[in-house]
Amino acid sequence: MAVHRGKGLATVEYPTGMNQNGDPSQAWIKVKPDGRVDVFSGTADIGNGSKTVQSQIVAETIGVPYDWVTYDNSNTDSSPMCTGTFASRATFVAGNAVLKAARQVRERILAVASRELEIDPADLEVADGAVSVKGTPAKSMGVDEVAGAATFVHGELLTGDGAHLNPGAAIIDPTTGEVDKPPHAAISYAACTAEVEVDDETGDVRVLSLTQAYDIGRAMNPTLVEGQIDGGAVMGLGFGLLEDCYPYYPTAEHRGDGMNTYHVPTMAELPEIKNVLMENPSSGGPYGAKGIGEMSNNAQPAAIANAIHDAVGVWVTEFPITPERVLAALDAKREGRSEPRREGRVVAFDEELSINSFTSAKTWGA
Repeated sequence: MAVHRGKGLATVEYPTGMNQNGDPSQAWIKVKPDGRVDVFSGTADIGNGSKTVQSQIVAETIGVPYDWVTYDNSNTDSSPMCTGTFASRATFVAGNAVLKAARQVRERILAVASRELEIDPADLEVADGAVSVKGTPAKSMGVDEVAGAATFVHGELLTGDGAHLNPGAAIIDPTTGEVDKPPHAAISYAACTAEVEVDDETGDVRVLSLTQAYDIGRAMNPTLVEGQIDGGAVMGLGFGLLEDCYPYYPTAEHRGDGMNTYHVPTMAELPEIKNVLMENPSSGGPYGAKGIGEMSNNAQPAAIANAIHDAVGVWVTEFPITPERVLAALDAKREGRSEPRREGRVVAFDEELSINSFTSAKTWGA
């Protein structure tokens, strides 16, 4: 009896956005007389940082400081339409909507500034909250001055609106296999390697490290991207070792009756996590960005399963990979069986449960 080490690799490809009904998002932007920018978007921020990233897109596109931008998605009456915050679409689809709206605002700012400075708009640029003559930065005026002139001199409201659709569902030619248009706006890619220790006496699996590489197009906000990847790694660890993630199979009766029977990883059990961000810009994404949110928890369970096989030579083909399932696979290997005996599903665990050591409290017949 011994503890064995192994390494495993898994790769993922993941589409950005929905491929049906156009997957629309819309945005509206206005500039107040003091030059501050209000963004109205229907994208709900559920912790993915969409408010931050879309505000960054607006600030960068218009040419004003980030802290000049206020993002409002407080209600559906004042916000334009957005399909929703899912399908890893908030940065790509909704981001494209605010990008288009911000470009319109920038054009309106340049148009008013050209009248004030008596310079052709093509010879002007906006950066750091000021409109200046290209090659002659000393000749300039602040965006706040332009907004004030638009309001009190020219009687104009500096606004812009934007809407974005994804390509939609493709039609496949059954003879050639060709499609009439791309089914997805962009595809993201990832790879994860896991290093594990497996105790062949107890079935205990300990994940030592997760090393992950993500092609995210462009990291609009590297800190947010790293946070999403770290959070996804923890979720993937839970899916791989602790959490039964099936809906109603064979019935709902087997589920635990409270959160005390549903165990997830804690900070105490986390392995070493290393991330690599690979920037391969998407031609259709705002500033080259692709989706990242959901794919961040896909590769870890498979990488862990492959690492267990590398360590002890058995395949555990059902998640979560509990000690009972590891031991059943090892028993099957010793007895020359291709599949372990399925005596039941683990539905509750004792209160001492952790990733490194746990036992069944009760099982139901399969």
